[in-house]
Amino acid sequence: MSVRDIVNKALRKSLLIPYCIINKMKKDGTDFFMSEACRIAENDRYQLAYRKIPKKLDDAHLFDYPASASYAIVMQGPIRTEEKFTVTTVAYYKKMYPSAYIIVSTWDDEPKEAIDQIKAMGAYVVLNSKPTCTGTLMVNYQLTNSLGGIKKAAELGAKYVAKTRTDQKICKLHFLDYCRALIQNFSKETVAENKTGRIVALSMAYGNLFYPYLISDFFYFGKTSDMLKLFSIPLDTRERYVEIKKNATKREFSKLMIAPEVYIMKTYFQTLGYAGDDTVKDYWMGVKNNLICISMKDLDIVWPKYEERYRLHHYYGDYFESDSAEKLKTENFDFGNWLNLYSGILQYRPEYERYADVIFK
Repeated sequence: MSVRDIVNKALRKSLLIPYCIINKMKKDGTDFFMSEACRIAENDRYQLAYRKIPKKLDDAHLFDYPASASYAIVMQGPIRTEEKFTVTTVAYYKKMYPSAYIIVSTWDDEPKEAIDQIKAMGAYVVLNSKPTCTGTLMVNYQLTNSLGGIKKAAELGAKYVAKTRTDQKICKLHFLDYCRALIQNFSKETVAENKTGRIVALSMAYGNLFYPYLISDFFYFGKTSDMLKLFSIPLDTRERYVEIKKNATKREFSKLMIAPEVYIMKTYFQTLGYAGDDTVKDYWMGVKNNLICISMKDLDIVWPKYEERYRLHHYYGDYFESDSAEKLKTENFDFGNWLNLYSGILQYRPEYERYADVIFK
């Protein structure tokens, strides 16, 4: 353990003392403690706030209007056993979306106990063999798991599929109907020759407006046939780590397809006839004609993997202390920017290419 870790651990313990005292003295001790902490740390540069995210299934309530479509939620990836996260997320989806097919597409060497618990709740489990070649940052693992789950959804007769992760939970109520409504209201008449519909996808949280093809791989939603096409792209033939020079730009990262997100979307656009030439122009055309972009905030995604979950301004891409007029970290393809692009309010200009040549940090 490093000196920094030791200091941080000691500081956390020191904070427990006033918190425990306040909790014993006040019925709303947690709210008081967090409100005062925000008040103390607030300054002239930024305002602070906090929120509670319920963990218990008993705290989840939904106005259950009749399902008007056949949905499947495909949770792909290894089973997260910490706090029984994957198992409790399956239980959450089963309660909130009782008519949807819940499919966990994971590996054939995952813990049997967790698999049995998932099956006992009425969810489906697809066990996949790990590919021999990982691809860049293990992109082939995601492609294999996702495709296995989506094929199961097609077999069950689901008309729409939401692809999410086993270590994330979507807390936005009625998100399935919300995403379907987006697809129905933004038709894809401009590229009918491809005979594919739009896919709802997520913006990244650190400036993907000018980072070619960097569309988040956390979540995709679309008609089952379109989702099958998205995840039927060829596997990456490279190993896990692809070398890139120091201080590389966004465009250089895009050219080498370092990020799995870029590999997936760039390759998918190429199957639809796009150049994949790493320009902002090609990227924006693909996004405008084939996607509907929303943000993590729109889906209220819980992701307990990293410390950033405590810093929602980073997590959602709202504010970065290190941002600049060149980096534009808060300019993402959220629904607002996507809608402006779709409607023609935001239009491509050649001078925008310079933002793709900014060093990515």
